[in-house]
Amino acid sequence: MPLYVDMGSIIHLTLGRIELDWGKNSGFTDHSALFRPGDLTTIPYYYAGDSDDPECAHLPLIQRWENFSYRLITEMKEGYSAPLGVVARRLLLLGYTDAYCREDFEWHADDGCLSHDFSFDELKAILASADFSAAQLSPEKGADDLASFLSTYVLPRYGTDAPKRLRQAGGDGGEVDGLGAYSVIRLLANNPTAQNLPITWQFADVADGGWAPRATFEAPLRQSSRFLIVTEGSSDAQILKHGLRLLYPDLADFFDFVDMQENYPFSGTGNLYNFVRGLISIKIQNNIVVVFDNDNEGVFNWERCARLNAPPNMRIVKLPDLNRFKSYRTVGPSGEHLGDINGKAAAIECYLDAGPDPQVRWTSYDHRRDRYQGVVVGKEALQRAFLDQRSVDPNYDYTGLEAILAMLIAECVSITEAEAMAVLEAERIDGYANNAPKTTPE
Repeated sequence: MPLYVDMGSIIHLTLGRIELDWGKNSGFTDHSALFRPGDLTTIPYYYAGDSDDPECAHLPLIQRWENFSYRLITEMKEGYSAPLGVVARRLLLLGYTDAYCREDFEWHADDGCLSHDFSFDELKAILASADFSAAQLSPEKGADDLASFLSTYVLPRYGTDAPKRLRQAGGDGGEVDGLGAYSVIRLLANNPTAQNLPITWQFADVADGGWAPRATFEAPLRQSSRFLIVTEGSSDAQILKHGLRLLYPDLADFFDFVDMQENYPFSGTGNLYNFVRGLISIKIQNNIVVVFDNDNEGVFNWERCARLNAPPNMRIVKLPDLNRFKSYRTVGPSGEHLGDINGKAAAIECYLDAGPDPQVRWTSYDHRRDRYQGVVVGKEALQRAFLDQRSVDPNYDYTGLEAILAMLIAECVSITEAEAMAVLEAERIDGYANNAPKTTPE
């Protein structure tokens, strides 16, 4: 009889050949939010098989018995794969910022749960500068755990200055205490040797084994992880949506936009203010970012909304001021002049590529803010020129649009970071309560 141990179905999350997380049967973490639908592909799965009996070819590689002689068997199956750089950006929108990773790590340190002697900053420096190129190799032994990889390929270059207790962690499941899979990915986000390493989620065995419905692994982002963007008009929404698809295709599925043309209860900036008031009054649970233009009317209503008691899951912003708007060609009753259009006439079309000589025309005077409202000349043509693009044009100036999208993403990250921090704090309080000494009532 060949040696065969039925370990059930194993599911892995890996970085190259470094194992970051694993589960068994129905006990696993859902990592689907890390990937886009287009990341579903065919990836390698590794198994340990008896070198003398091919019938034992399907033992999961994670189960390694010291006295079991095995050979590595590779099979190509369905799974998710995306570059680490892409996954790291998606993790930001899920709330896993560097600040969150630090707080999580230091909480474990304060609890005395760590089995190593290095700080978060020391670990961050190691992971940012280490050479992870070896992590894309596929040696006969299969995958490394993180602690083993660091001990074998990274820490030797530190010599006697290497963190002394990290090697001990390798004997306890191979994890680095206080550092979850998502923190590892985030801390490697700026490491050039890790940017293009594949993050893979090998779920096929669990799905084929019937431990979870196949649809589990193709489900879209949960609503709680998405962001509803509310703008002044449909053209603003169209431009932002198209900009995300062109410039941030790896993040576009996080965003939904209010349909300003069908069934929208309000229109115009004044009514958008009333819409925001309504959202606040019903205590809406969606993550929401309200975006006003950076023109006279938009700033007026943005300032009014800023005085409302917005909930933590809502951000109210205006389009950002740009230096190039401080000296912009304008035309009005007094002729042509160079003027500052920030807060006066910088609607979203001004942030598109308006050519070498863009111009704003002053239209009406607003007594409330003691300034004129303006509109960029040829705004409809600017919209069409951008919305007709099907791929990034190397000759098009996207810097203005990138400034908007960077602001938008930063606001969304601030919402989910606060939510993640609140969950972490609740877990900390619950942990303290469970570990508190029990007292006997007198």
